[in-house]
Amino acid sequence: MSVLAVVSAAFLVAATYMLARARRGSRGCGPTVHGGDGTWEVTLYQKLDISMDDVLRGLTSANVIGTGSSGVVYRVDTPNGYTIAVKKMWSPDEATAGVAFRSEIAALGSIRHRNIVRLLGWAANGGSSTRLLFYSYLPNGSLSGLLHGAGVGVGVSKGAPAADWGARYDVALGVAHAVAYLHHDCVPAILHGDIKSMNVLLGAAYEPYLADFGLARVLSSGQGKLDDSSKPQAIAGSYGYMAPEYASMQRISEKSDVYSFGVVLLEILTGRHPLDPTVPGGAHLVQWVREQQARRGGGGGHDELLDARLRGGAGEADAHEMRQVLAVAVLCVSHRADDRPAMKDVVALLEEIRRPAVADDAKPPPAAALPAASAAPMLSPARGGAHSTGDSFAVVSDYSA
Repeated sequence: MSVLAVVSAAFLVAATYMLARARRGSRGCGPTVHGGDGTWEVTLYQKLDISMDDVLRGLTSANVIGTGSSGVVYRVDTPNGYTIAVKKMWSPDEATAGVAFRSEIAALGSIRHRNIVRLLGWAANGGSSTRLLFYSYLPNGSLSGLLHGAGVGVGVSKGAPAADWGARYDVALGVAHAVAYLHHDCVPAILHGDIKSMNVLLGAAYEPYLADFGLARVLSSGQGKLDDSSKPQAIAGSYGYMAPEYASMQRISEKSDVYSFGVVLLEILTGRHPLDPTVPGGAHLVQWVREQQARRGGGGGHDELLDARLRGGAGEADAHEMRQVLAVAVLCVSHRADDRPAMKDVVALLEEIRRPAVADDAKPPPAAALPAASAAPMLSPARGGAHSTGDSFAVVSDYSA
């Protein structure tokens, strides 16, 4: 009788262990998970108590919060209280979809920065060729939604600071830090390839997060060129934001990201989309800004270029800062890649604009000007001239979160 009791107890312990193990596997913590329409391969970069069934139930048209060059993004609320953003990759072309999926995982799986969206994990179903990426959910939509109130499923909370110059400046500086981190602190450096306002997401306090790394590429160490730059470069990016070299035989480099950032900066300042049909003459935003500056002789009087929502409540100090940021934006969208500043210099320029004025007798010696600074309206010496400060970028923690 005692032997039978011992055997029964052993079977009970074994059954309990197998049940617990099966439950852990079904919650997505193991390499394969059964759910939905087959077996999923799942990798999580932090512990999440979610199941694939919970995720798949949330992938409905009512939950769409955005679209990008590589997929559609859903808000998924799980029964246990988690809210995550799930990107379902486009799959019209299996090879292209696979490349974008791997690019995003390679770029985001190993980097951490306070202004770059955090990848929580991914899932792939070989049977249906469905690929999913899991991100932290950001509640305030995109920069595009904030500026233009547009975008599929992209909502911005009531009372959003669209008319607050300080909030827009903080967004611009945060994105600049993110791109500078990719270019100067990642080894090897990373080219984002699709910087645009729709790919700048906004957190609870409207802090910016650079997203959508489906077109990200690795740059050759020390050369600032694509590793496969000897091959013909396919046009990749978003119309309105792509640098001129994408349409020519020139090599793509980190300066192509700088151009795209400059377009976003102009968008923040003017409140206009780069392909805004209301721009006089149907011109591209960059072309329109250049024409307006040329008409005014490259000097002051550029307030008409600024968003009316900003001009309405801006004091002289804010207007002065906006004109200085406009000068930085014009440098970034220089036609020749070599005339654009490096992103670490863009960060230095933007930070200098907000730095409190220093008394004349305490000012440091003037730093060397950027090579292309003369091509744009000069920054006022009251806030510091256009210059490069390499020492500000020697510490990785300046960019890392």
